[in-house]
Amino acid sequence: MAAHEHLEFGCGRRSLGGGLGGRAPFAFPGTERRYAPDRSVDIRHTRLEIAFDPEVIQMSAAATHHFTALSDETRVLHLHAGELTIESVTDEGGDALTFRQAGEDLLIDLPRALVFDEPGAVTVNYSATPRRGIYFIQPDAGYPDKAYQAWTQGQDEDSRYWFPCFDHPAEKFSSEILARVPAKYTAVSNGALESKTEHEDGTVTWHWKQEAEHSAYLVTLCVGEFDEIVLDREPVPLTAYVPPGMRQIAERAFGRTRAMVDHLAERFGVPYPYEKYAQVVVEDFIFGGMENTSATTLIDLVLYDDRAALDFDMDGLVVHELAHQWWGDLLTCREWPHAWLNEGFATFTQVIWKEHAEGADEAAWERYGHAATYRAEDGGEYRRAIVDRRFEEPIDLFDHHLYEKGALVLHMLRKELGTDAFWRAITTYAETNRGGSVVTEDLRVAIEAATGRNLDWFLDQWVYHAGHPELAVSWSWDKAKALLSVTVKQTQKTAEEMVDVFRAKVDVAVTGADGSTSTHAFEMTRRDHTFHVACADEPARVEVDPHGDLLSAVKLEQPTKASRATLASDAPLIARIRAAHALTDEPTQENVAALAAQLPTAFWALASECAKALGAMRTPAARDVLIHALQNCEHPKARRGIAAALGSFRHDAQAGTALRSLLEAGDPSLFVEAAAATSLGQTRVPEARAVLEQALATKDAWAETIRIGIVNGLAALGDEEVVPAITSCTVYGRHQRLRAAAIRALGTVGKRMSRREAILETLADRCEEFDLRVVIAATAAMRTIGDPRGIPILGGAPARHPDGRVRREAKAAALRLGRSGERQTEVARLSDDVESLRKQGAALLDRMEKLEARLENGTTNGDGSASRSSSA
Repeated sequence: MAAHEHLEFGCGRRSLGGGLGGRAPFAFPGTERRYAPDRSVDIRHTRLEIAFDPEVIQMSAAATHHFTALSDETRVLHLHAGELTIESVTDEGGDALTFRQAGEDLLIDLPRALVFDEPGAVTVNYSATPRRGIYFIQPDAGYPDKAYQAWTQGQDEDSRYWFPCFDHPAEKFSSEILARVPAKYTAVSNGALESKTEHEDGTVTWHWKQEAEHSAYLVTLCVGEFDEIVLDREPVPLTAYVPPGMRQIAERAFGRTRAMVDHLAERFGVPYPYEKYAQVVVEDFIFGGMENTSATTLIDLVLYDDRAALDFDMDGLVVHELAHQWWGDLLTCREWPHAWLNEGFATFTQVIWKEHAEGADEAAWERYGHAATYRAEDGGEYRRAIVDRRFEEPIDLFDHHLYEKGALVLHMLRKELGTDAFWRAITTYAETNRGGSVVTEDLRVAIEAATGRNLDWFLDQWVYHAGHPELAVSWSWDKAKALLSVTVKQTQKTAEEMVDVFRAKVDVAVTGADGSTSTHAFEMTRRDHTFHVACADEPARVEVDPHGDLLSAVKLEQPTKASRATLASDAPLIARIRAAHALTDEPTQENVAALAAQLPTAFWALASECAKALGAMRTPAARDVLIHALQNCEHPKARRGIAAALGSFRHDAQAGTALRSLLEAGDPSLFVEAAAATSLGQTRVPEARAVLEQALATKDAWAETIRIGIVNGLAALGDEEVVPAITSCTVYGRHQRLRAAAIRALGTVGKRMSRREAILETLADRCEEFDLRVVIAATAAMRTIGDPRGIPILGGAPARHPDGRVRREAKAAALRLGRSGERQTEVARLSDDVESLRKQGAALLDRMEKLEARLENGTTNGDGSASRSSSA
């Protein structure tokens, strides 16, 4: 499963709430360690015969399992069957077998005891009115244009809700599905299409067969009215199934699939492993995508319009799911604590594709974003080891530690081994474990076999222990000794779940006055480590870990002129971004000018980060630079960052005017307009509310992106009067993304209000809904508000929701609320006071700098004011 920029939900990843900072334990009190279950048999093949109509939430089916015994005296077949009505069970001869259900366990008494490796077969006849596992999408009064569809979603352990199976990733089997549906619908499943049989009653049976073994959570069935698009036929058929009339948009979204398949096969050293690759776009999908074997399911947001395509794509989501065909499907984690071998690898592949298709800077920016996302969770939510057995449900593990940190560990592994040795190890890992189930030890063994390197220490500190180094970096040059000394101090506080000292390779790039750069590789092994480089002349620049290869938090301790030199240079992107942010501590005119120089021509991500640094300075000079850049910057992604930075200038009329002008005039990029709307609200200028409420009524855009920005802007005003406008966007019938954003916005407004009963009532109503995005947004808003009156609401419907992500977020929010009390209101109000003082200080600094400049270029009058001297 995958995540993507602008999507509130990615593939499997939980969406965390927010608002109450501070790290809490990952595992809830009383959580026990979990291990893979025992198996009594090895299921070899499963045949599903299913009949249903997407217009009726009811299914009847038969599941036949062929298996072999894993021990002597095997008398009971243990399957999982949640919320299924088991009507009968028969053996391969058709004789009835006794069975019993205990919770979600289905226990079938075999006709006699089997000995080790003896084959057997059973058929389970059942029916269901499912709430999970398979989802029926239908139009209603709120959403009359929805299509009738039915699609499955098995990860993590939800396949048991649509067919009886041994629902654990360690069990792998071949499969076939015979789906009988009304003739107007297409049914797509795993493997190759064996046949399509028409019946006299107006139904059609689609027979799909998957020869390669896979886990139950990867079995899929999608039924709906689809246009089939053939992307390529050889050597592997590549297809996309999309809603009727979306062919042109789909070809843009999936047009690079062949290039992706070819590149990944070359990188991994293993050809694409299945009969076909299909991508099926469905409505209301509960993740961003799901990597079902040979047939990925994708959220409909993957189909975006021409305007969105100006500065947006879904390549990250598409390549993530494709990568899973190797990492997750061909090689499957044996148990969920090792799921980083699925998700970390797929997220890492997003960077690999960026590197290949768009270049080194885009790949570095992708990694930079991964690191920031992981660190936000690590610092503000909880800290855990990537491999962690303390969870209530497997979905608890699908977080930014699993995805982003997992990806960054693989990048560091590539750095540690070297590129060629790394890919040799990856190919060895894939070939050795092809078709099997894996744990992290299998990766370690493959690395040692391919390279001779024993990396127990590496996996121990990065995978089996938690955290990352926090580094204070400084350097000095000794002219007498002709020696450069670079000091790297690890300043992180150690805890039980962390190693005492992180060991890592660190590059130091030294640039001389002549512009030549030499890179020196060191190994950091101590908390306070000084590296020495012979250097006859004083270096012009020194950059530690310039590419950001090491997962860390870095604080530069160097003169600002050194940071300006790095920013203005051709140093790697991450080094220049760090230099830009280092300048914010001293908001001088010289530093403002250094940042301003990057806005027109720099790579868009650097320009955006420079804009963020200018916003953090909050001086009139920085504001003026941003306003000029907003009106003149050509790259839409850089312009988006500039618009966002102007939101830092609270109560600033000029910033507000610039943002208002952009929003009213429009921008080619819908994302720029959205950023401007949010920033306009953040400025809190007097006209902001009226402008935003007017825009809320008129700004239509793909996936309600602009209205989401407007709602966030209204929330930032901190004004109780915006509540009706925001609440109107939460009602059933509005776009799901807008509803979720508006619900979270109510939390932002509510935390500043002393009387918030109306907001709590709205959130309580939303908690009663089924849509998990809506319910998770409501739990997040409750948590943001910090009102303990939300605890019984969170303990109601959200705690009973069928989706484990909702249940975890509700429980986490309730625990936070129990500790928060009403202090959140005071904190929010104090933050407003601090912002006012900061603004006054920035204005004073700007006035002082102008006075100093005038003093340098002129004289003072008798009253101390400056006057410029004139010549006759």
